[in-house]
Amino acid sequence: MKFNTTAVTRRVFAGLFATALVAPFATPSAFAHIAPCPYCAMTITQDTPTQDNEVALRIGRKRIEYKCVYCALAEAQTEYQGDLTVIAPSEKKGEPILISRKNGQWSAPDGACYVLNAPVKHKVCQEQARAFTSKEVAQKYLNANKDTLPGAKIVTLPELVKVSGA
Repeated sequence: MKFNTTAVTRRVFAGLFATALVAPFATPSAFAHIAPCPYCAMTITQDTPTQDNEVALRIGRKRIEYKCVYCALAEAQTEYQGDLTVIAPSEKKGEPILISRKNGQWSAPDGACYVLNAPVKHKVCQEQARAFTSKEVAQKYLNANKDTLPGAKIVTLPELVKVSGA
């Protein structure tokens, strides 16, 4: 039996090409983006169905993702000049807290506060530096996580900015 090697090669190539085109659509995990935080170099913790984790810094048209609000604020103070916005996940899925810097002044919605366990351990910084819509909700978070966050405290935006810029 004699094979036509050109025909076999073409079939193999066509099969590989078709597989390469279809594979990303067949596996939802192919679209997951696992990336390191540009500040701490740890893998960014992905959002879950019940909790947002990804923090983003927006400056102009540029959007950069970070592992926690501490990382984003620290990088904002060392790498980026001018007006910007940090999108920090809150305790409410899909309702982030927007932290802005305009004309050098930082601001956030009234009542917003932050849990900070300093010094931040970047392996778990998404748990140690989080934004909350109120002090009461932040205290509930601390109470629920007192074993893993024994030294954490509730801080204001100016306090968080000061610590992250040091």
